[in-house]
Amino acid sequence: MDAACFPNLTGEAVDGTPFVGPADFAPGRTIAMTAFALESRAEVESWGPYIDALVRSRSDVRARLFAVLGAGAKMMRGVILGGLRSALTAPELRASTVVVFTDVDAFCRALGVTDRKTLGVFLVEEDGRIAWRGSGAYTAAAGAALTAALS
Repeated sequence: MDAACFPNLTGEAVDGTPFVGPADFAPGRTIAMTAFALESRAEVESWGPYIDALVRSRSDVRARLFAVLGAGAKMMRGVILGGLRSALTAPELRASTVVVFTDVDAFCRALGVTDRKTLGVFLVEEDGRIAWRGSGAYTAAAGAALTAALS
């Protein structure tokens, strides 16, 4: 198991719900995806069917997508959230997509992220510890590894 922890952060879900982590990971375990650019959309969507089925079948697991943006982008907060509200019409997607304005370099260092062009996928325990990590688009092997980590 990785001893790293998901960094402390604050953000806002697209539905307006505040997120303060890692406290808001409890209860249960969270599949946390981190995206730094719009180009990650295809990778995010590739995980959709697997994660949707997993979350619907297990009450102890939930998922969140963190759109991680530099602190300087905060002045565009309204435009960014408005665009996401238009794009995400399903209530569960709005509730699980969290926009974070932070020091992106520090965030990446804390998670050991070296490639911001690739989606990060993490299994986060309710105390913030990272139990599994992956990256990129969904593959059967990545799904099997995440499923095994959840066992």
